[in-house]
Amino acid sequence: MLKLLRELVEIESVSGFEGEVRNYIRERIKDFGFKSKVDEVGNVVVEGSSDLWFVTHMDTVPIKAEFRHDGEFAYGTGVCDAKGSIAAILDALGRIEELKLNFAFFVDEEEGGTGSKHFSQRYKGRAVVMEPTDLKIATVQFGSAEVTLNFKGISVHGAYWDKGVNAIEEAIKFVNGLKGRLNFSVQMIRGGSEEYRIPDECEMRLSFIFDREIDREEFVKIFEGFDYNVTEFYEPIKCDGIEELERFVKEKTIMVSWTDAYNLKKSGWKVTIWGPGSLIDCHTEREKVRIADLHKASEIILKVNEIVESESRERS
Repeated sequence: MLKLLRELVEIESVSGFEGEVRNYIRERIKDFGFKSKVDEVGNVVVEGSSDLWFVTHMDTVPIKAEFRHDGEFAYGTGVCDAKGSIAAILDALGRIEELKLNFAFFVDEEEGGTGSKHFSQRYKGRAVVMEPTDLKIATVQFGSAEVTLNFKGISVHGAYWDKGVNAIEEAIKFVNGLKGRLNFSVQMIRGGSEEYRIPDECEMRLSFIFDREIDREEFVKIFEGFDYNVTEFYEPIKCDGIEELERFVKEKTIMVSWTDAYNLKKSGWKVTIWGPGSLIDCHTEREKVRIADLHKASEIILKVNEIVESESRERS
């Protein structure tokens, strides 16, 4: 498992550049005696003989930390999001004799989600979307939105602290007015310069998390009168029960971030979200995953395949 994970993580696969890790995954699948194919957008697909899929993504955010291992945890960009899940799938595939489950490895989850969108429109079924949930089953995925705002001010000499209109202060004032109304974080703020003057421009990107249904038209009213652009808007989705997985996993949780489950759900799939690792440190230099949890995930995938195989024999 550790070898698989190390090799996966040491292959850089930032969104849009998944080719090398895709080849690695296909070679391992071939080594285990199974066939895979690549679709039009670059997803890797392994087809068994049931309607149940385990899926995850191959891409990562830009590298924040190199791979290392301390005996319990592995660290580095992608170890948890989501190459730990890939390693668990590959480890399970290496021990499966009769393949009943299906697997898919998506491109572009961290950016536009084009991999899962393309896949979800060409296949149908039920899916376990593997993302960091501490090996608990998510019952819901929160909604989200990304909004970019541009604030204008009036520039004057920097000595006149109380004159002009400070665009950065206008941005801060707007953010403070939102607090307590919605769940959000400031993802980026850019303004001012090294010149000694009051800044007359400020760009800010806000990320919103919706723990309840929210109407897009009502949402955008918040920004009326401002120069804004809503770059993403996703309502919450309710996850479905995947009985075969629930035989082995009882604990439940909530997925607070967007995942490929959204595109699958919108295309009519039954989905749940489950996988090793904790989301909170992903996308940071502290990203980590416990190797023991990858083994647990692999064992559960193996057991689910056995359940599907047994049920198939009973029907025949």
